Amino acid sequence: SSGINAEYGKLNQDVHLEYVCIDDDADLGTADSLRVVAGRTKSDLLVISSDLITRVSLHQLANVHRANDAVLTALVAPRYTPPAAEGRRKRNKKDDRDFIGLDPEDDRILFIANEKDVEEEISIKRGQLTKFPHMRLHTNLLDSHLYLVSRTTLNILNNHPDVSMMRCELLPLLVRKQIKQIVNTNYTVFADRLYSKKPETDDDTKHPAEFFDILMERESVGCYVHNTSDFTVRVNQLHNYIKYNRAVSDNMDDVIPKNDMSTCEVSKMTQVGKCSRLGNSVKIAEKCSIKRSFIGSRVVIGAHCKIVDSVIMEDVQIEDNVSLTNCIVCKHGIIRSKSVLKDCRVCDGFEVPADSEFVGESLVADSEIPNMMSFSICNCNSELSSDAEDMSK
Repeated sequence: SSGINAEYGKLNQDVHLEYVCIDDDADLGTADSLRVVAGRTKSDLLVISSDLITRVSLHQLANVHRANDAVLTALVAPRYTPPAAEGRRKRNKKDDRDFIGLDPEDDRILFIANEKDVEEEISIKRGQLTKFPHMRLHTNLLDSHLYLVSRTTLNILNNHPDVSMMRCELLPLLVRKQIKQIVNTNYTVFADRLYSKKPETDDDTKHPAEFFDILMERESVGCYVHNTSDFTVRVNQLHNYIKYNRAVSDNMDDVIPKNDMSTCEVSKMTQVGKCSRLGNSVKIAEKCSIKRSFIGSRVVIGAHCKIVDSVIMEDVQIEDNVSLTNCIVCKHGIIRSKSVLKDCRVCDGFEVPADSEFVGESLVADSEIPNMMSFSICNCNSELSSDAEDMSK
């Protein structure tokens, strides 16, 4: 919390932050967390995923939300494609696509699902096609997991205690309510009469005002998107972590500024590529090659090292004759001499023994054994685990 407060202090804004702590062992989804803070909110609520990096101005999202009187407005953006990869059709199979169906007239969400949750066919109910006959299905849009939700959404959430997840449970629930349900349950009986095919009775004509309210309420249960062209990515998978570091460097110079060599000690016999970034107080010995890599502050690199397509975080020590290719080395890590690592993740504080060779491994320190030489090796080709998530931050 101190770090967050420090960053807000730099903005010179009168912002009061209140923290609500949730036990790590509670295993709560995002929707569960919303229930915890629901009593503290008096207006619309902004839900932001911690792995989101975006240039979008939030007031644009708020304008769309208020103009549509929406219960939920989601931020979507075209999937980021590196300039070198433009025109290529090959897609990394690890990147799950989002299927997002939108009304072409007003960008109302009519269908949303992740590729891994969809079988061979996508089913659309007849009632939805009757109410919304036109739908454009997008597979190139990224659901950024940034949502602006109204108090009505929180009320719906309280009425569905079984809903735990925001993206895969609450959002589809709200989308379905646009077609078949009304938020205000007091009008349910009138809604049934209004949309039934039964002959009208005297009771049906006694409440024209209520019927009008029902229709307006039915239309106001809307979920919309703000489709931005601003740079937007989600760093939620390890295989994209290095790629998105490059993307941030290219699109957000104020976040990762150009190299300030005045604070670094780099040998004249060392080559640092123009696509690499060096933090403050970096020391690099002679005859090293740094290509397309990001070196954090206070990193010390020995002689005759080769680092390619890698991210080296703060306070890392790399001894002589080390080769790192497509690796992530977390804070306070130590790579002993003559080690060769490819496609590896070295977790916080881990010490790689001298003369080691690893390919496609995640090196995790065993906290129960004080000896730094004790470690476990995990396959890191899956999505972020809890250890890897800490590493990516």
